[in-house]
Amino acid sequence: MSASVFGDYPLGEDAKTWRLDHEFLQNFKRLSPLNRYSEERKFTLREFVKSTVNVEGAMAECGCYEGASAWFMASVVPDADLYLFDSFEGISQPDERDQAPAGIMAWQAGDMRAQESVLRSNLSQYKHIHVMKGWIPERFGEVENRQFRFVHIDVDLYQPTFDSLQFFYPRLSRGGVIVMDDYGFLTCPGARDAADQYMSDKPERILDLPTGQGVIIRQ
Repeated sequence: MSASVFGDYPLGEDAKTWRLDHEFLQNFKRLSPLNRYSEERKFTLREFVKSTVNVEGAMAECGCYEGASAWFMASVVPDADLYLFDSFEGISQPDERDQAPAGIMAWQAGDMRAQESVLRSNLSQYKHIHVMKGWIPERFGEVENRQFRFVHIDVDLYQPTFDSLQFFYPRLSRGGVIVMDDYGFLTCPGARDAADQYMSDKPERILDLPTGQGVIIRQ
């Protein structure tokens, strides 16, 4: 959705140093040739991964699409195990908690469907990738004994967001980070509600970024 829809919303200045990171921009365009709207989120994601390079644990992503975010995660810490959870059948059936306000795009089951072969091709240079095909949270139990330095949650809906936080937050190392791609988007009210509800009795507060991402840093 264009920011101009809100009328009084000023578009941010684009004279920022991250736009001079030509290697990042080239890799983004290669991995996401049809989608330029998440450039700033991918850059932000990569920077938060950098903050965990001295933290113990593996990495995980819930909702991987074609692997662009995973590629930037792996590029920072290529020797860390990275577990990728996705059905490759698109999103599951939204429920009443996922209903966006009138006039806002509504998700349908099967949206964001991707091919596993494309993801594997995009990530072929990295040797510590583990593709865990299945609906969330079916395969989480296979990594229940691991600790995690970084988790990316990009599942758009209430239930898989809640399930992902419920599993990974207790396994997040001190100083570890969870980035939620959907937290600040009007299209994903369920994802925000799930995060707010799960974290309501936790000591950390969710950082609500202007990129639309929500961030948890484990204390």
